[in-house]
Amino acid sequence: MREEIVNLIKLQEIDLKILALDKAKDEFPESLKKAEEALAQKKNEMEALENEIEELKFKRRKFEEELEQEYQRLKKSQTRLMEVKAQREYQALLKEIEEIKKANKLREEELLKMMERVEELTKQKEDLKNEIAELEKQVEEERQKYETRRAELDKEREGIWKEREAIAKNIPGNLLKRYEFIKSHRNGVAVVPVINAVCDGCHMNIPPQLYNELQRDDKVYECPICQRIIFFKKEYSDILPQDEEGEEAKEAQA
Repeated sequence: MREEIVNLIKLQEIDLKILALDKAKDEFPESLKKAEEALAQKKNEMEALENEIEELKFKRRKFEEELEQEYQRLKKSQTRLMEVKAQREYQALLKEIEEIKKANKLREEELLKMMERVEELTKQKEDLKNEIAELEKQVEEERQKYETRRAELDKEREGIWKEREAIAKNIPGNLLKRYEFIKSHRNGVAVVPVINAVCDGCHMNIPPQLYNELQRDDKVYECPICQRIIFFKKEYSDILPQDEEGEEAKEAQA
């Protein structure tokens, strides 16, 4: 029976390593996440900037059209002024010309402001374009690191999986199926030690009778609370990780 428990413990340790590798593989690196977020923000800024530039250009074209129309109107009024004979009509037309000139001057000033703003935004766009290019380069570098790391983890997992297959062959089919079923329903942990009559899986006390039977190590036992496969830890301290052996020493002193 010891051999079966030993193989189950080894299989559990390997499966926990595989679980950790899969988790590490699926974790999105914080550096890549931040780089992509920064890039997305800059692209949003670029979109907003381009929209503002297009709106200003459209508005400028409308102002230029209106200004051209007013120039033509001014020209016609000035021509008419040369032909008018009546003093009253002459003064009215003169006033109209002055109003057109005044309005045109305001339009010209507004048009100049628009042109300066477009020039300013175009400069900002160029600077932002350079920032985006730099961030895209950074994102690509971080992604390459991520993919390289994933490949390394895949290679490591492949080696561990071969080790797992070798150990699984030494476990009876029914017991292996039992292990796999428990593992799938207990977050990947199917085999746990019992320390001072406490299941290390659910941290609940097992019945005294079961604890006594467990120490005989004559068959495979399950925790009546969490249904994980359990074993008497002291009997297997020689194959447990070093940190767990430290716990074994504490148990011996209890």
